[in-house]
Order: sequence, then C-alpha cells, then structure tokens
Amino acid sequence: MTPTHLVTGQGAYLLACVISGRVPALAEAASALLGAVLPDLDLRQSWPGRLLPGPSGWLEDRFGHRTLTHSLLLQAGAGIAAWALLPPGHALALLAGWASHSLADMTTPAGVAWLWPSRVRCVLPGNPRYRIESGGGGELAFLVVAALLGALAMPLAASGFGAKGLVRAGLGEIGPARRAYDAGMGSRAFALSLRGRDRRTHADVSGCYPVLGPFAEGGFLVSTPGGPRSVGPTSAADWHPERAVLVPGEAEETTSLALQTSRIGARALREALSPLEPLGRVVLVGTFTAPGARDDPPTVAVSGDRVTLSYAGPDRIAALGEARLREVDLVAQVRHAPGVAVPEVSLPPAGRTALPEALDRWTDTGCAGGEAACPP
Repeated sequence: MTPTHLVTGQGAYLLACVISGRVPALAEAASALLGAVLPDLDLRQSWPGRLLPGPSGWLEDRFGHRTLTHSLLLQAGAGIAAWALLPPGHALALLAGWASHSLADMTTPAGVAWLWPSRVRCVLPGNPRYRIESGGGGELAFLVVAALLGALAMPLAASGFGAKGLVRAGLGEIGPARRAYDAGMGSRAFALSLRGRDRRTHADVSGCYPVLGPFAEGGFLVSTPGGPRSVGPTSAADWHPERAVLVPGEAEETTSLALQTSRIGARALREALSPLEPLGRVVLVGTFTAPGARDDPPTVAVSGDRVTLSYAGPDRIAALGEARLREVDLVAQVRHAPGVAVPEVSLPPAGRTALPEALDRWTDTGCAGGEAACPP
C-alpha cells in the first residue's frame, strides 16, 4: 500500500546515497517519494490513479496492474531519460524509489511482471508461505522493518563517505580519514574521533576533536582544550593515532579573504579580523615577518623573523601585542553556516616612515592607520 511504498522508497534512496557517497537532500527525497508511488498509476484505486484517472484507467485497461509501469524495461528507459534531463541527485532518487516499488510488490502473492512484456510474474521469496498479503499484519511488520533500516541508513548516508569510505572508516586508519577530509573540506565541519597517545608524554589522548585543517601529508590539525595539536602517522605529529575516524558535522561554507599589505600593526590586524569571528570559525594561513615572534607549533612556525601560520586562530595575532608585521601575505578562512554573508576585511593603509627600514622595524610602536593615525 502507499504508506509502505513511501517508506521503502525513502529507504532505497538513503541506501543509494550510502553506496554512491552522495549526501541526502530534502528536494531529492521528494523525487524518491514520487518514484515510489508512480508505478501504481496503472491502478484506478491507487493514490496516483485517483489523482490522474484518465491515464490511470487507460494503463489499467490496456496493460493491467503491475505490468508495464512496474517493469525493468520501463525503469531502464526512465533511468536513461532521468540521467539526461534531471540533476544527478534527483535522477538517483527517482530511480531508487521506482525500483523499490517493484521489489516491494514482488513480496506479495501476486508478484510483478518485472520482465514485461513477458507475463511471467516475479516473486520474492520463492516459498509462497513467506509472501506478504497487502494490508495485513505482514505488511505492517515489513513497514516497521523498512523504517528502522532507513533510520539506520540515514547517518551513514549523511556522512557522504560512500560504501568504500565507510568500510575504511570502520577500520579506523588515518590515511582514508584524511582522504575523506580532503574530498569534503569546505562543505561541512568535521571532527576526528581518535584513540591515540601523546608522542612526548605517552599520555592517552583519546577523544573527539574538531578538525582545524590538514597536517603534513596524511595527518590533521585538531582543536583541543590545551590548544591546537597535530595528529599523524609520522614523528613530526604531536599525537600518534591508533585509530582515527572522521566524523562529519553540520554543513558549512568556507569564505576566503586575502590579507596583503607591506606593513600593519598586530593590534590593527586583530581589530580588522574581529567582525568575522561572530560569523563562524576564523583561521589564518600564510606568512609575514615580525621581530621577536616565537615558535608555537603546530600552527605557528618561526624562522628568523619569518612567521608561517597554518590554520592559526586570530588569537595568535593578538599574542604579538604591539609588534608591527611586515610583508603580510595571509588568507583568512571563515567557516560559517550556508548563506551567511561575509564582509570584506578592510586593512588600514600602511603609512610612511622617514627612518631606514632596518631601524623602522625595531623602533615602530605598532600604529598602522596611516600618518594621520600615528603619534608624532
């Protein structure tokens, strides 16, 4: 009956998403519902038959119930047309719902002419004792089982890993987790469910940590209560992963803003970034020079006066106090909810100085609003 077909259609769509690695979408789920009820257009008494009595009556009189509209031949033809005319997700959902209808009807005593134009009826299972009477207790049990399987498939489908990715995630290897992150970063937030140890202290660091970004060739930068930490298979990482599973979170977008200037005070840069922080997580990637900066791995690396930021928070700029930053070439990534408008960052002009550059970098007090804003 229609309610059972709607539930099995959704379950089939979610299973198709699990296999293909496609994240389910509400609009596509509607296409699955349409596909799940469309085959019963060949029956006047059905929901689609009452909605479209003309075509329904013609199909029932000309071909009979559970023949043409339930057949593999029409499903294949509709599939080719759907892939040519519809977005891939809607085509997948429509076909999954349609195929689920025929498979569900095969479990009834009457079966389905799935190989139409052959009149041979296909049934599942072969033993008639285990087939389901429409509208009976067996169908109710079938509906409950289909709903439970759909509920189990939903989080697997929402991960977007696909069947192969889910198997690899189940093994807990960090390499597949990193590849899944590389494929999905920028589209959603991620966390790393980790079982591992600190390489220096050997302390257990197992837990679930928000992912800041990639680290080296096959690792992650994660956010912890004690600050950023690196996780990876090499000795360069802070933590050694015994088991690592990437956990997808809410959908998000990443807006990248270029921050380039020859000279700016650390305080002025920090103030310029402050309007971005209420919009989402802000991380900085890039380089600048600053005297007296200190190494703070894994997000801040210093070589001489050259500072390299790797997914560092704006607080790393605030830690520089009144220092003046030179040769600034940064990208601010704002990770925010879909649809949030992110304003441009306006940096103050660099201003001018009468001192030689070698002296200016040590005597400047950090003002960066141009000559009018700098004290005499």
